[in-house]
Amino acid sequence: MLLTLLQWIQNSGVFAYLRSSAYLYPVILAFHLSAISLFGGMIVMTDLCLLGWIPRQVSAAAVVDSLRAPKRIGLLVAATFGLLLFCCKAEQYYYNVYFRAKLLLLGLVAVHALVFRSRVYNPPGEIPNLQARLAALLSLLLWAGILTAGRAIGYVPARPGLHLL
Repeated sequence: MLLTLLQWIQNSGVFAYLRSSAYLYPVILAFHLSAISLFGGMIVMTDLCLLGWIPRQVSAAAVVDSLRAPKRIGLLVAATFGLLLFCCKAEQYYYNVYFRAKLLLLGLVAVHALVFRSRVYNPPGEIPNLQARLAALLSLLLWAGILTAGRAIGYVPARPGLHLL
């Protein structure tokens, strides 16, 4: 049933057109990757600050707060264009184990955000050092996994019947 829905989505007029376009599909991909770069840069800056690996002229709480808006914009743009890319090749992604791994890791990022939100990313005072370091390390590992899985999606052909996740 899910596969039938995904086939219907990818074969609908707008997504079939985008997929076959010599210009629009690459532009959508470029916007997706550019937004990931913006978002990823802000994540790395935040995490390195929380780990204490970059000199602090300002508090970690101030860095987290100042990068919140660019991170949200980057995430919104990356997710929007990522959804467009998904809808263009939904059946292919359905079978791709790396796409499934990426979705699983994105789910773990959401859990990470819920667990550490009040203690690290929105604290009333200064950020606790040990929790901040743990949150930052986990964040870097999860996002590195997401980027790795995302890159592998395009290079490893999907094989029907291969369902590791």
